[in-house]
Amino acid sequence: MINLLGLSLPELTQQLAALGEPPHRARQLVRWIYRRSIFDFAAMTDLSTALRKRLALRFVITAAVPIAHQVSPDGTEKLLFHDGDNPWEAVLMRDGPRRTVCVSTQSGCGLGCRFCATAKLGLLRNLTAGEIIGQIIAAGRLLPPGERITNVVFMGMGEPLQNFAAVRTVLDLIAADWGLDVSHRRTTVSTVGLVPEIYRWAEEKTKANLAISLAAADDQLRSRLMPISRKWPLAELKEAALAVTRATRRRITFEYILMDGVNDSIADAKKLVRFIHGIPCKINLIRFHPHPGSEFRRPSEDRVIAFRDYLYPRCPAVNVRKSFGVDIDAACGQLAGRSSLTP
Repeated sequence: MINLLGLSLPELTQQLAALGEPPHRARQLVRWIYRRSIFDFAAMTDLSTALRKRLALRFVITAAVPIAHQVSPDGTEKLLFHDGDNPWEAVLMRDGPRRTVCVSTQSGCGLGCRFCATAKLGLLRNLTAGEIIGQIIAAGRLLPPGERITNVVFMGMGEPLQNFAAVRTVLDLIAADWGLDVSHRRTTVSTVGLVPEIYRWAEEKTKANLAISLAAADDQLRSRLMPISRKWPLAELKEAALAVTRATRRRITFEYILMDGVNDSIADAKKLVRFIHGIPCKINLIRFHPHPGSEFRRPSEDRVIAFRDYLYPRCPAVNVRKSFGVDIDAACGQLAGRSSLTP
């Protein structure tokens, strides 16, 4: 039995062609799956009864079911998925009219960023396109009638660009009018800075927004915090970021996690200003979120504001990102497959 969830439209068209069905049948089918979240062939009433029976004999539409669901007082909801060996998580965040789902692309992560709880798991495996988009569908089902997912961020567990093919498929499923119909401009993929894959992003003119996690704007400190910088130093990362802005004609986002006494001084801000010079970009400042066993601390609000105020207007756009779901380990850098509802 072939699971249709997560197949691209060309892949689905090919599967139905093997049954002798024309291409428009695939478009009918994807609307049921993604626009209506209907996974039962018998309920797909614009398909003939005979076809529905044939589909049920050969295919399934199955999404992973969350094994735990936690809700923060701020309205944030976290879903924990598990395949029996490996966990992954998704987070639904509410902010005014926005309904944003943060998805994982891997179970665990092998890149070793010292400020991130996910890194302690190591890389367990890549998630399939069906497992990634299944998180968005599961989060959408938490919303009341009349609400829908408005934004998607690939900022959960794992490094999205290490799972490039699955992520590209999901980006297409998210943006299509027959899919989830969430604009590319409301979709962001975050990377720690895999330079070859960033160039691939540029070459393929990927339409979603790209965010690069920076954490420091000098190689010595960044290498200590993010081992990836030992392989691809900041000068190479900057050139790759510029390639993306030239190819896509969109500014890039740099994410900078502020840690008390580590990277939150005005001297650090000055280095950041020098690094981003000439790059069409915006900067998201993120307060460090504590997790068990971490050596880092959250900075004081005074230091956050001072850092922000030095950056702007020297940097074209600076935002201090809100924290969501800190109390349920759902905020940036806290995802590690933990739940108060599981052993």
